[in-house]
Order: sequence, then C-alpha cells, then structure tokens
Amino acid sequence: MQEKPKLSLAVVPWSKEHDASQFTSDLASIKKYIQEQAHRDVSSYTSSVFVLTEPGDMVIRGYYSLSSISIVFNELPNKVRRRLPRYPETSAILLGRLGVDRDYSKNLQDSLGEKPRLGELLLANAQIRCLKNSKDVGSALLIIDAEMPTEEEQKSGALDPLRFYTKYGFLPLTANPRRLIKTMRAIAEEYKSI
Repeated sequence: MQEKPKLSLAVVPWSKEHDASQFTSDLASIKKYIQEQAHRDVSSYTSSVFVLTEPGDMVIRGYYSLSSISIVFNELPNKVRRRLPRYPETSAILLGRLGVDRDYSKNLQDSLGEKPRLGELLLANAQIRCLKNSKDVGSALLIIDAEMPTEEEQKSGALDPLRFYTKYGFLPLTANPRRLIKTMRAIAEEYKSI
C-alpha cells in the first residue's frame, strides 16, 4: 500500500523576503492584497500579516491579516452583549483577509487525493493567535467582514465565504450580515486544550 505524502507547512509573520508573485485566487482582492498591499500594511503597523509556507521556502501559499478594531456595543447580538461590560464600544481583532493560493491547493489535492483544508488551517491558526494576544491586549471579539465575490468571480468559481465562516461558529450581525463575530470566550472554549 502506497503511503500518502506528508504535508509540512508553517504559518509565520510576513517579511519582505516572502514571494507572493505566484499567488492565485478566485477573488481579485485577495490576490491584490498579498501582492501589492500587505507590505505597506505591515511596514505602517496597520496590520500584521501571517503567511503559510513550506518550511525553508519563501513562496506564500496562503495568508491572513489581523488588525485592531472596535465595534459599537449596541450593534452586538443580545446574547453577546449580556456577557460583556457595557462600554460604548467593544474591543476586537479584525481578520481582514484570509486567502489560499488556488493553484497550490489544487495541486496538493491532486497529490494527496483529498482537499488539503488550508483555509481551515489558517482560520484555526488565526483564532489561536488572537486568543493568545487577547491575554496581553484585551479583545473580546474576533470580527470578519466576509467579502461577497463579484458576479464575474462567482461565474469563475469563487464561492461566497459566508458559509465557510458560519460553519466554524462565526455569527452574522443583524444590521450587517456580511460582518461576522465570534467571542474570545467561544474561541477559548473551542481551543481549551491548547
């Protein structure tokens, strides 16, 4: 019986030595961000960007960005508000972008015989990182603005990421259903063994 190849990947902070020139995505904004904007956000301390690479390789295979944000307390669902202090705004971390190199993921799927689930790996890594950071700088929530693919991107195969995030416990806000939240308390419960 032939043994499946082992997948060895690392999530590390972005540096100018990382190569995004080969990065592909069904969403133009995901590709454009890592190729043109990430370096400016990191150098201006606007966002932190973490990249998925193979060990010893500087080619970016996936990434996510994190930054600070606050949200108006009254915009939160009642069940979330009940468990938070009544400040006018609540501290949070924004998962601004999350993307996987489409071609790399497809090639991995072909060689492994199954979907590599790189998006899930990045989302889990981001949640764990946010949870750890929230102990140093308080953040009650993780927020995601799920960008709707354009009609043209959908015709080319891009999927609406809303379902992906809700599958992992993120809740849409009533006033803005494209903005999703998850409490650090829920993340801590989910990853309590770490």
